[in-house]
Amino acid sequence: MAAQCRSFFDDVKKELECCVCQEQFDENNEPRILKCLHTFCKSCLERWLRQQGGKQLSCPTCRQITECPNNNINSLPSNLFYKQMVGIVEAYSGNRQKDSPQCGSCDERKPLKFYCSECNCFLCEECSMAHKKLKVFSGHYVKEIGNFVSSDAQDYFRKLNVCKEHKDQVRFYCNQCVTCICRDCAILEHRDHNFVSIDKGLDKKRSEIETKMGNVLENGSRLRKKKEFLEEQRMRMSKSIEKAKDEVHRVAKRNIALIRQHESSVTEQLNKQRDVFEAEFLNAVFRMDKKLTDIGSGLEFCNNVLRRNNLPEILNVEEILEQRFKELSKPSDVNMELNYFEVKYVPNDFSSVKESLGKLFKTKTVPSLSEAEGKGLTEGSQGENCTFTVITKDSRGNRTYSAIDEVIVDIKSPKSGAALKVNIRDSHDGCYEVTYRPETTGEFNMSITIAGEAIRGSPFRINNLPWKKYLSNGLRNFLSLLM
Repeated sequence: MAAQCRSFFDDVKKELECCVCQEQFDENNEPRILKCLHTFCKSCLERWLRQQGGKQLSCPTCRQITECPNNNINSLPSNLFYKQMVGIVEAYSGNRQKDSPQCGSCDERKPLKFYCSECNCFLCEECSMAHKKLKVFSGHYVKEIGNFVSSDAQDYFRKLNVCKEHKDQVRFYCNQCVTCICRDCAILEHRDHNFVSIDKGLDKKRSEIETKMGNVLENGSRLRKKKEFLEEQRMRMSKSIEKAKDEVHRVAKRNIALIRQHESSVTEQLNKQRDVFEAEFLNAVFRMDKKLTDIGSGLEFCNNVLRRNNLPEILNVEEILEQRFKELSKPSDVNMELNYFEVKYVPNDFSSVKESLGKLFKTKTVPSLSEAEGKGLTEGSQGENCTFTVITKDSRGNRTYSAIDEVIVDIKSPKSGAALKVNIRDSHDGCYEVTYRPETTGEFNMSITIAGEAIRGSPFRINNLPWKKYLSNGLRNFLSLLM
C-alpha cells in the first residue's frame, strides 16, 4: 500500500510542475491553460509573452498561438484541478513545521498526516486523535494521507466547491446563469431560474462535452484514413519504381556497354521522382501527425477533466474547450494528391538500342478506385457476345489513361476450371471494352486486375442464361411451332 501511495503522490507531483521552469505550481505561481490546452505557470507565461512582444504567445510545447488580450496572462483560465491538487501535495510533503500548511482543526502549522472526509480537511496528529476520541466527531472517517488514492482526491475537490457569497457548499446548477449555486442562492438570486441538482448539471455538461469529443474523434479517424491512403500511395509508387529499376538493370546487363550510361541516367530520374514524392509525403504526414498530436493532447485533457467529475472545473475550462474542439474538428487541409503517379520502364527492341534506349511511362491509375460497368459484368447469354467496360481512375476518382495500364480479365467456370476467351479493346481514353462469349450456361467467376491489383468490386460472378431466355415472346412462340 505504501508503494502504491508513493506512486500516486509522485505522479501528482510531476503533474504539478511547470515543464518550462520545473517549479511546482502554487498560489503565487498559478497554472494557466493555453488555447491548445497545455498548462504552464503564470511566471513563465508572462516572461514568454514579453519575449515574443506581447499580444499573443506561442505554446512552448506545440507552438500553437494563443491570443492574450491586453497582454494580461490573467485573461487565460486557471487550471482548477492543479490549483486544488497543490493543497493535497503540500499536506503530504510537509515534513517540517515551517513547510507545513495549517491544520484544518487547530490552525497550527504542523506536519499533516491525516484527512477527515466529513470535515474535508487535513489534520495534525493531535487533532486526529481528538477526532477519534470526542463524541462530537463520532461517525467521522479519518484516514492517513499516506493511504490517499485518486477517489479521495476527487471527493476532496468536490467538497471544496463552496459558494463565494454564502460560503455554503454548492448543490445546484443554474442553466440560465451557467454556474453552480448553493441552497441560499437557489432561494434568493436564482429562485425564478431553471436549476437542477449538481449531479444532473454534471451529467448535462459531461454529455455536451462528450458529444463534441465525438466530433474530434471522428475527425481524427478521418485523418488516420487519409494517412493510411497516403501510405498506400507511397508503397505503390515505391514498388513501381523498384520494379522499373529492376527492369532497367535487366536491360543494362543484356546490353552491357551500350546500356550502362542509359542505366545510370534512368535510375537517377527514378530516384529524383521518388525523392520529390517522398518530400511531399513526409511534409503531409508531418502535418497529419501534428494534428493527431493536438487531437490526442486535447482528448487526454478533456478525459482528465471529466474523470475528476468536478463541475466547477468543467465550467472553468468550458469556453476554451469549445474553442479547441472547433479547431480540432476542422477537416484536414492536407493535399491527398501529392503529385501521385506510378512509373514503368519500357525498353525498346534491341535492334534500336543505339537510337533509343527506352523511356519512362507514368500512370496515375489506382486499381482499387477503378470500376467496371455494363450488363455483361454480372449476366451473360449462352452463345452470344457479352460486353462490359472497365474504367481506369486516379486517386480523385476521375477517369485517367496510361499506356502501361495492364488490364487483365480472367473468366473461369468454378466447376470445370475452363477459362473463357476474352477480348479487350483499348479506347486510349481510360475505357476498355471487354467482350466474351459463353458457350455454356451456369455461373462463372471473373477477376479484373490492373497491374496485378484487383479493381473495385472484383471478383465478380456472372450468371450465364440459356439463349432462349433472351428471345422475344413472338419469336419464342414461332420457334416452338417449328419444334
